[in-house]
Amino acid sequence: MSLAVKYRPKTFDEHIGQEHIVKALRKALKEGKISQAYLFAGPKGVGKTTTARILSKALNCESSSKITDNPCGICKSCIDIENSRHVDVIEIDGASNRGIDEVRNIRENIKNLPIRGRYKVYIVDEVHMLTIEAFNALLKTLEEPPKHVVFIFATTDPQKIPPTVLSRLQRYDFRPIPIFEIIQRLNYIVKKENIDIEDRAIEEIARRSDSSLRDAISILEQMTMFIDGKITHKDVINILGSVESELMEDLLSSILSGNVNRAIDITNEILQKNLSILDFIREFNTFLFEKFKEIINNPSKDYTKEDLMQLLNTALEMEKVVKYSITPKIWLVFFISKMCYIPRTVQLLQILQDYNLVYRKTKREEEKKKETIKDKLYNHVINHKKSQIDIFLTAQIEEEKESIIFTFSDANSYSEAKLKLDEIRKELSALGYNYKNVEIKLKEENPKKVKLINELSLRRIS
Repeated sequence: MSLAVKYRPKTFDEHIGQEHIVKALRKALKEGKISQAYLFAGPKGVGKTTTARILSKALNCESSSKITDNPCGICKSCIDIENSRHVDVIEIDGASNRGIDEVRNIRENIKNLPIRGRYKVYIVDEVHMLTIEAFNALLKTLEEPPKHVVFIFATTDPQKIPPTVLSRLQRYDFRPIPIFEIIQRLNYIVKKENIDIEDRAIEEIARRSDSSLRDAISILEQMTMFIDGKITHKDVINILGSVESELMEDLLSSILSGNVNRAIDITNEILQKNLSILDFIREFNTFLFEKFKEIINNPSKDYTKEDLMQLLNTALEMEKVVKYSITPKIWLVFFISKMCYIPRTVQLLQILQDYNLVYRKTKREEEKKKETIKDKLYNHVINHKKSQIDIFLTAQIEEEKESIIFTFSDANSYSEAKLKLDEIRKELSALGYNYKNVEIKLKEENPKKVKLINELSLRRIS
């Protein structure tokens, strides 16, 4: 008997990792509120089928005169259910019995009363594998099943079950089992089995189990077959294929420095360590997430949490793409290269500080600049009340070697300035500007614009 089967929970008291479901089911059993169709949904190896068997025991336990929230696990009925040989508890694999004929057989058999127990229980594993025709055949049965029948459907992919079927089921969502609970269970098993193993090795097995207790126990059993004597952390790494933290650190450093060639070389080195591409990506994503959690409380001088957020976002996208790709290596290299080209983030505060320094510096430099001739002319007009030449302040002023040019955009202003040409020469001399030539020009207008103004009888507002 495998360790996974030997140490599978046999009662609700032994159940681990799904306390919310156990509590709800026990309360319903205690109050006699039994649904006739359940859906247990969740990832692999988290206790869906095990819970279905325990619920079947609670409905048919012989140690009680009625249904109980705490099946004994030792009566003949409980033992037979545990070993899949109870005549009234039928386990069906939805993957291999997925057609309409199998469902028709179920519909015929549910009419018969249970032979030994109180309820006839149908446990259908991987129910999402049934065909559409099979689901349609089940609809009427699920809506009005005989009172002595209970259906328990288990699935890792509830999205594939038609909504019409889902609406007829009482759904329970199973969570991934926390690593610390897996470690506790593994410690219990190694003590019972007298397995000599390092604590770090147990932690590595729990981490590599992908939150599946069944997988964790299977890995532990695999280690006992390969290793004679004490199982070490290095043994687990070598057999399962894993990546040393130093290599992950080097890969992260290469990505952050933008060294594409080095990052790809490290990636190729990692893939030579008996590790699948998808397993490597998941390890790298976990590594990045752990780094992100560390930096929140302990900032690093090498990178920011924003840097890691950008990398994590790309890494999670990489996992999704590679998982369903027929060319995973190409996509892996592409995403690693893409990470190398992601710009490093800069703190907003630093940006504002730098901007403020530049702004203040620019402002000081502008303050040091000499007044332009237009500034001086403006001050001269204001201070000495030279209103006769204020028309020149509306012009664009250009200086050349020994000339000054006033360009007007308005014809009326241009005509008025022509009449005051001698006066502006006089005032410029008073300001210390002795130009040989003082010119006045009218800015050339776009012919189309002039035509439009004339046609619409528009006038300039000064």
